[in-house]
Amino acid sequence: MIKDKLLALRKRSGMSQQEVASAIDVTRQTVSNWEQGQGAPALDKAAALAKLYGVTLDDLANDEVSVVSSGRGAHRDLHVLERLVGKRVTIGFMDDDDRGAVTGAELLGVTESWLRVSYVQKTSRLGSPKVASQPVVTLIDAADVASVVVERG
Repeated sequence: MIKDKLLALRKRSGMSQQEVASAIDVTRQTVSNWEQGQGAPALDKAAALAKLYGVTLDDLANDEVSVVSSGRGAHRDLHVLERLVGKRVTIGFMDDDDRGAVTGAELLGVTESWLRVSYVQKTSRLGSPKVASQPVVTLIDAADVASVVVERG
């Protein structure tokens, strides 16, 4: 949901609600309302937020795109990874003091702030032998990336 993304992106940026509000010319209460799911930003404000946080408007607005960030927000030089765009990779990361990994992901894009990946998430239902597969797009905070391994085959 956009409220969760707005909160995660603001925390990652290290900005207060007031700082975000001042940057995009709204009140602090407006930012608070958006983060609590009491309304959503208009298109011009959503575009300003996307620019402020270094993501695309599509990434911000699309409920299919999730954000993985510990909130550390340190920038890293990941230009070497640009050569891996389009390849299948395994990405190890730290998120809220836990280690995680995304395997079999296609690296869609790299910026100084984010790795954008697409992968198939498999879930099983309790009591059912069937496994559901759902395509997922995730923005992984570059500051949280611990490793990137190109998958062979």
